[in-house]
Amino acid sequence: MENNNHVSKIDVRIIVSNLDIAGLVSKAVNSAQLERDYNIVVSSIIPTTDLNLAKKVAEGADIILIGGYGQDDNFNLLFNDLKTDFNHIGLFDYNNVLFESEDVNAELAQKEILNSIIKSTISYSLNLINIHTLENKLLKLTHKYNNLLDDYNKLIKENEVLSGENKDLHTDIDDLKSDFSNFKNRFEDIYNKDFLEIYSLEELWQEAFRQELLDEEKIVIATNKFRPDNILVGQGFIAAQSRNQAVEWLKIIKTALIFVEDNKEELSEELSLKRQNKSPEAREDYDLPNTFENFWE
Repeated sequence: MENNNHVSKIDVRIIVSNLDIAGLVSKAVNSAQLERDYNIVVSSIIPTTDLNLAKKVAEGADIILIGGYGQDDNFNLLFNDLKTDFNHIGLFDYNNVLFESEDVNAELAQKEILNSIIKSTISYSLNLINIHTLENKLLKLTHKYNNLLDDYNKLIKENEVLSGENKDLHTDIDDLKSDFSNFKNRFEDIYNKDFLEIYSLEELWQEAFRQELLDEEKIVIATNKFRPDNILVGQGFIAAQSRNQAVEWLKIIKTALIFVEDNKEELSEELSLKRQNKSPEAREDYDLPNTFENFWE
């Protein structure tokens, strides 16, 4: 319990120039009842001009009072070396406690100590408020930083995933480029090639000759035997580079059909005579397997 009370008190340390002033200041502190009335503890009164000793003894104090004739060089030197973000340094001004005879007035010293401590306490309290404000800001910034760090780590992981996907996409793109290149090489002259158009054989025959198609099979057989360029016939269709070419071929077939049909007997007799006039060796070597009688078979 005592420890908690001690922790809540303000720790003040006073640095003076000699032992005489230190003794008078000690009496003044005891008379002021600072701990009882103000919850202030003067834990050290240091009579020294040694900077290193002053720094060592004053370390950890809440308020440090430096004795001197105003803010002189000694005060400024100690202030610069002892000031931190967690303490406050005030002036114990000898000018307010000395008579003209340069004797220290105890009553004035008591009043000066009290006033200096009160001034420093107010400044210290304001400093604590600023520190708490900064701590709250720091806490908020730390929380924000942690959130941003979490977001950053998530983004790093997402970036790793996206990098992997991007790598896969590049691989796919390379494959597609390769496939496209192969396709292009195969079909780069596609516009130079002639394509065949497909027409209904029966409709085209009807359109060209105004009659019904009766010998579709013979048209197919004749086309397959003669194999004209860019002409295909089958499955009820005819394929050609144009309608005109398809019609022209059908006209040739129709003419051939008429010629064969009209001269069938005469042609058969002529072929028979040619077979009879040939020597056996010639007939055996040059006998034609396809006569007009079996041409359509």
